[in-house]
Amino acid sequence: MSYASLSDVQALNPKRTYDATTTPTSTQVSSLITQVAAEIDMVLASQGYTVPVTAPASLLTALKYINAYGAGALAEAGMFPEVAGLGETPHWKMLETKYQDWLKSLREGKIPPDLDKSADTISSFYHVMSDQEDFPDPIFRIRSEDKDF
Repeated sequence: MSYASLSDVQALNPKRTYDATTTPTSTQVSSLITQVAAEIDMVLASQGYTVPVTAPASLLTALKYINAYGAGALAEAGMFPEVAGLGETPHWKMLETKYQDWLKSLREGKIPPDLDKSADTISSFYHVMSDQEDFPDPIFRIRSEDKDF
């Protein structure tokens, strides 16, 4: 299941047109969208989440943009393969950087707090360390008499 559509990728590449006669074609860009969605699902599955994600809406919106940025970067690279470094245009660089930043956030678990690892239900994911007793003692302490207010 893809999280983005051809129109989502087109919105990120407003000066590009994807149809049956362009390079890449609209069919190829749709394939890129599916490929990037599979990569996103692989990252989420490695974190223990059920994929494809179907809820909550906040995460689906984020995944739509991640999917679109990844596919947009691949489509941009496909338009300019002759440029050194596989189509590394400034626009490609922006799309690729944004996509990699989003993937890094997913890998690090910085995702919306209402995604449950075990099912498609909404849960409170970030209740970990919510009680003060769960926090470790600080390594350094500042004495109140050492502070100037």
